[in-house]
Amino acid sequence: MYLQLTGTHVRLLGSMHLFPSTSRRTPPWVAEAYDWAEALVFESDPPTILPFLKADARHGAAQLLPLLSADAWSQLQAVWPVEGALAPLVELRPWAALIVAPTLFQQVVEGVEPRMLRSAIAQAKPFSYLETAEDVAAALETIPLEAVGAALGLLMADREEPQRTLERMHDAWLDGDLQTVQRIAIESPMFNLPGIRHAILDARNRAWAARLKERLDERERTLVVVGALHLCGPGNLIECLAHPVEAVF
Repeated sequence: MYLQLTGTHVRLLGSMHLFPSTSRRTPPWVAEAYDWAEALVFESDPPTILPFLKADARHGAAQLLPLLSADAWSQLQAVWPVEGALAPLVELRPWAALIVAPTLFQQVVEGVEPRMLRSAIAQAKPFSYLETAEDVAAALETIPLEAVGAALGLLMADREEPQRTLERMHDAWLDGDLQTVQRIAIESPMFNLPGIRHAILDARNRAWAARLKERLDERERTLVVVGALHLCGPGNLIECLAHPVEAVF
């Protein structure tokens, strides 16, 4: 979960972007990693994705109507925000609906990155990002429409699953147990649908690895903070880097 790229000044930290509201604990190795770093690298800057969430009428979430039961669509509409950047549902891109929908059934607090970012700003610690919001949107746009519809259908059939999965994953993450994090993820129905893992994890891992390889000769102690799922399973970031690593924790 906290790894040193051998022979470099770069470390990887597997994070959780959100914590369950019932357990706000952060393991000690997260603070240790932050203190070690002279510079931070995060995945992307979340607020910058907002302009990419909406689509014109032909490309919005209304495309999902034929792929969901009338009951599932009605339930989704009933819980969807009625104002703000995420409203209305029909104007969102299908992938945006997919990413947002599980969070509507979770009770969460902010995870690792917002806390680290605030500290970095307060302490004038340099930080940068592995990708732009445009990069993120382009990757998520590749998720097949059928997979989005299937995932939302599964979600509406078991609306408690996102919270269960989050709590179990957080417990495993606190223990630094990447294998269990991976096992929990693959037990989640959405995770196994064609195209979803590829877009959210695999394609981005390859792009990040190419960018990180350019930084391996830097002398500055650099902490790269990515979601824990990017560090486990086939095609993970460590595999894509093809560089030996040593566990710090």
